[in-house]
Amino acid sequence: MSSMSIELTLNPEKLEAIREMDPRVQSYNIEMTELTGGTFWVPYTPEQISGEEAFPTCDKMEDMMKMLAGMQTKVPAINLYDEKIRSFAKAFGPVVIRFSGSWATRTYYDFDGHTGGKAPEGFEFVLTKEQWQGALDFVKAVNGQILVSVANSFGVHEDHTGAWMPEQAEILWKYTEEQGMKIEYAEFMNEPNMLNGMCLPDGYTLDDYGRDYDLFAKWLRENHPETKLVGPCSAENERGAAAGGMAALLLGTEDIMKRCKEAPDYYSYHSYNGISERGQMFGAHFDFDAVTSEYYLGATMEDLHYNETIRDKYAPGAEMWVTESADAACGGNTWGPTFVETIRYVDELARFNVNTKGIIFHNTLASSAYGLLDADTHMPRPQYWGALLYSRLAGTTVYDTKEEIREGAHVYAQSRKDGEKGFCYVIINNSREEETLVHVPACVQYTLSADSLRSQEIKLNGNVIASGEDGTIPELKGEEKEAGTITLAPCTVTYLVVGDER
Repeated sequence: MSSMSIELTLNPEKLEAIREMDPRVQSYNIEMTELTGGTFWVPYTPEQISGEEAFPTCDKMEDMMKMLAGMQTKVPAINLYDEKIRSFAKAFGPVVIRFSGSWATRTYYDFDGHTGGKAPEGFEFVLTKEQWQGALDFVKAVNGQILVSVANSFGVHEDHTGAWMPEQAEILWKYTEEQGMKIEYAEFMNEPNMLNGMCLPDGYTLDDYGRDYDLFAKWLRENHPETKLVGPCSAENERGAAAGGMAALLLGTEDIMKRCKEAPDYYSYHSYNGISERGQMFGAHFDFDAVTSEYYLGATMEDLHYNETIRDKYAPGAEMWVTESADAACGGNTWGPTFVETIRYVDELARFNVNTKGIIFHNTLASSAYGLLDADTHMPRPQYWGALLYSRLAGTTVYDTKEEIREGAHVYAQSRKDGEKGFCYVIINNSREEETLVHVPACVQYTLSADSLRSQEIKLNGNVIASGEDGTIPELKGEEKEAGTITLAPCTVTYLVVGDER
């Protein structure tokens, strides 16, 4: 054993229950632009994903803005009837599916076909009845619930300059209810910290936003009380402000909440560990060498605690919903589709459950570099398998392991999903060099690894996980271990299922 290795002893008898987590904690986004077809990020090249080719950088903000403008490409509407995407999505179990994104702020609902697909003045995109029906059918097929954010572009404002009007939103609710379904949750406007470039009325201010948020909240509660209000859907955090760049120019979340009289039922915010290479001049970008570090992995907890302070003041008692989360804003980093993202994903999920009760909506299910599934093939990325094992193995009771989080030893514990007495440990060795030795009772081991951190293949107990091209999910079988010592290699994610001998 290296002198630097960490040695752990699991003591199930000392675990103390903290809380019951929301079983829908692993939820996800399907961007509005995916439903309608539109624009999204140009995919990275295979060489950029593997790290063989550096992503181009620039030194001037104006150059980066020009570069960003060229990084959008047209994408077709997603086919949510595809059996492969349905199979992989359904395997998660119960979820809330969020249909939103900045595109939703500017989308017109045309459910009678009168626009011919051309957005009217005051909007930029069109959602058809057929596209929304596809979303409803998908939600039903995967045992999901719905969260939407609604339009707030100048087309939904009185005379294009005045107060927000509900006619467009009513189209969405009415049609959904006519299909025997309901919209369980709703946000008003996606990321109100950024009011520029969202097709809003000229001179739109935070005071205008507060007025319109309250109008929406009152309309929702008076006309559709079965739908719960989620907000403020903010994207601002202390890390971005400290990093400078454009991230420091975001409007403050507390400044937003001060102007809103209607408290949300669920407090929502967005939390990315950083900003991708595409937007690194915005600030808060992490290089690849840092993405297994303690600071990087702990970034989302900083966001949680920052927002909890605001929640306690303006929506006390509301659960915390992270309605967008992934490795990086601006479409994800080049390494988003690779194994290393599994470490971040599982660590955020397990640590979130220790610290609070709520839901994390991964952005996205199947688009850009941060998608759980590849946008073109709908085949799973490595992080999907880390997520699926968490869903299959970890029950809803969350325990305090009494282990300090430190490099090589991120140790979490929950009850067993199979209903048997016992526990499911999640142990992440985020060290790139040192092994972690764990003294364990008899258990079943599931260790996820890869030949390299930027591999697009993932292994379970040393064997490559290969799903069928038709969406068939292979057997994910653990390895039985007698009581003793197991060695966890550097940069691995391990689930250990143990019995309860108490």
